[in-house]
Amino acid sequence: MLNTLLIVNPAAGGGRAARALDRVLEELAPLRPFDVFVTQPGLERPAERAAFEAVRAGATRILVLGGDGSSSQAVNGIYAAGGVEALGRVALGLLPAGTGRDYARSAGISRDPVTAARTLARGAAVRRVDVGVVHLAGGVDRLFLNVASFGISAQIAHALEEYPQLKRRAGAVAFGLATVRAGLRYAPDETELRVDLAAAERGATAAVAIANGGWFGGGMHVAPTARLDDGLLEVVRFGDLARRDFVISLPRLYRGTHYTHPDVTHTRGAAVEALPLGGAGAREIEIEADGELVGALPARFSVLPAALALLA
Repeated sequence: MLNTLLIVNPAAGGGRAARALDRVLEELAPLRPFDVFVTQPGLERPAERAAFEAVRAGATRILVLGGDGSSSQAVNGIYAAGGVEALGRVALGLLPAGTGRDYARSAGISRDPVTAARTLARGAAVRRVDVGVVHLAGGVDRLFLNVASFGISAQIAHALEEYPQLKRRAGAVAFGLATVRAGLRYAPDETELRVDLAAAERGATAAVAIANGGWFGGGMHVAPTARLDDGLLEVVRFGDLARRDFVISLPRLYRGTHYTHPDVTHTRGAAVEALPLGGAGAREIEIEADGELVGALPARFSVLPAALALLA
C-alpha cells in the first residue's frame, strides 16, 4: 500500500464524480504514486472499509472524490483503524462531488472537485478540526463531520435512501422537494433534550440538528454560528411547528434566519443527551449523520475537539 489512497464514488452527485475523475487525476499528478479505490453500488459503506484497510496498511493520506456520505465513511474508517491517534495522523483531503457538498461550505474547500484537487496538489495546509460522535445503544459509535440530526430530517434522509433516483435526477433540489413533502405529512415526536448540564427541554419536536458545520440538506443554513474548530456543537431544536408553518418557513432555513422563529431554539455545548418520550408503541426516532441513517434514539452526542487533520 502506498502512503496515499484516493477513494472514488463515481455515482456521487448523479455522476458528477465520474465525469470529473479524469481531470481530477490530472490535477493530482504531482502527488503520484497513489492507489485508487472505486466504490461499487450495493456494498455497505465501501469508503469506510477502504479507508480502514488503507490506514491499517500504512497510508498517511486519504483523499475522497465523492459526496458527504463517502467523506463521513472515510473518517469512520480512519477512526476504526486507529482511534483518535489515527484521525490526527492520517490527513484527509476532500474533493467534493456529491449532491449537497455542504461540509465543504463550512470547511472553506472548493465545491468544484477539480479546483479542490488542484489546491491539494499545490500543497494544501493541514487544519485541525472537530469531529462529532453519535453514541448509540449497545456501545456503537458513529463519527460525523458535519451534522447529525433526528426527527423530520432523518425522515428526509430515509426517503432519499429509498428513492436514490430522486437525487440523481433532481440534484440539490431533491433535498428541498423531499423536505416539502415530509413537512406536509410529518407529526412531531415527544423527546427530551439536554445540552451539557442545562435543564432538559421536553416536548413535541419536529427536528433537532446537532451541528459541527453550518449547512446541511443541500444548502440549508441550519446552524449559522457553528464553527468546525471551537470544540462545541451547535444544537438547533425545531419545536411543535404546524405543518403549514414548516413549509412556509423553509426559505428562512436556507437563508439562516430561522433562529428568530418562536418555535426554534438554539444553544451550544460539548455533550447532548436525547431520549424518546413517546412510550410503548411510539414510532422509532431515527438518527441521520452526514446524510446516512445510523441508528435511533436514545443517543448521546459529543465532540472530539481538533481531532481531525483536514487538508484545506
